[in-house]
Amino acid sequence: MDELIPVDLSEGSFEEFVSFLFARDVPKDPEDEPWYYHVEVVFDAERICSYYVRLFTAPEFLLSQFSRDQLEQGFWAIMGPNLDCAAYRIVLDSDLPFDGKAACISSMFDLFRLLFATEPLDTSVQMWWDSFCYDWHCGNRKRERGGEDLQLQDAMFRTLSKILSLDSEICEGAALHGLGHLHHPDTQQLISQFINDRPSLSKEKKEYAMAAAEFKVL
Repeated sequence: MDELIPVDLSEGSFEEFVSFLFARDVPKDPEDEPWYYHVEVVFDAERICSYYVRLFTAPEFLLSQFSRDQLEQGFWAIMGPNLDCAAYRIVLDSDLPFDGKAACISSMFDLFRLLFATEPLDTSVQMWWDSFCYDWHCGNRKRERGGEDLQLQDAMFRTLSKILSLDSEICEGAALHGLGHLHHPDTQQLISQFINDRPSLSKEKKEYAMAAAEFKVL
């Protein structure tokens, strides 16, 4: 195993954090491991969470500063479990108070509205909510336990409901994917209304929506 590269973000600025995530070379060989597999980060969860909220609520500047491939790689780092300070880890694994986690989840609506709706990248957008919601699909988290298992599920459902209402194919698809894994009790009602409000929905999208309502998406 390669030795991990230590990185200290505990006093880093927002600009330094953004560079840490996105100003990276992208491997030409898809078999090569990305940079975020090989770093060990020291950070303050509250500071980093506030940076994610800031980034997600005004993400448009990323398009002029980084390439599409750099954005794709950076967002995979943010949404996955491999990077210590990933939003995934902040939301699902950290001791941060729930209000901070909820603010991070809520800000993801703006990320989809202001960036992903017009720049769907490659696979990271479609898989974003798969990453955050899958614990409920596989049973690692259960609503009946209460606590954050219930609170986080509700917060994600509220945000996914808003994303589903956006006039964007990529946003609709990503939201349906997440809803299909989140297993929230109000999912069927939400998706039924989504289908009823869109009589011109394609057969393929309607079938996918119905599968999401039954928690049968892959």
